[in-house]
Amino acid sequence: MRVPSRWLILLWVALLSGCAMMALGLEKPEVSVTELQILPGGSLLEQRLRLTLRVANPNNREIAIDGLSFRFEVDGHDLARGLSNQAVVLPKLGETTMSVDVSGSIVDLLRHAPKMLEGGRPLGYRVYGDVVTRDYGRLPFDRKGEVSLDKLGGGVPGAVRGQI
Repeated sequence: MRVPSRWLILLWVALLSGCAMMALGLEKPEVSVTELQILPGGSLLEQRLRLTLRVANPNNREIAIDGLSFRFEVDGHDLARGLSNQAVVLPKLGETTMSVDVSGSIVDLLRHAPKMLEGGRPLGYRVYGDVVTRDYGRLPFDRKGEVSLDKLGGGVPGAVRGQI
């Protein structure tokens, strides 16, 4: 069976970009959720949320970020997806915060709400996706923590805790 040449080229480019990051000694940015706020004005099928993300740079060089692409799960259930074209420069050995509005299916939220609300316990969350950089391509991230539902709604800082 013959493999089309374009697949070989794509594989080659992917390998080279991975090798380039390793050769540069570049570590992936660390992304965590610092605040979760339910926004007013959702519709029958969609709920809007605002996530505040802390993006930290463990590298000794700044990283120009062109945007983010990510998913947000609560208690193992896909709650929302987000995209941001907010461009920031992440300082070397520094961090910045980015507020991102995301959309989630109200049907999925209602389907899992009883299980998520039982027991008054903090819920596990996961945020994962890619930081889109100007110079280094897409850098994946995956972070887990806990969210306390009794602190949601008012956008209370600290509603999300335990960045793991």
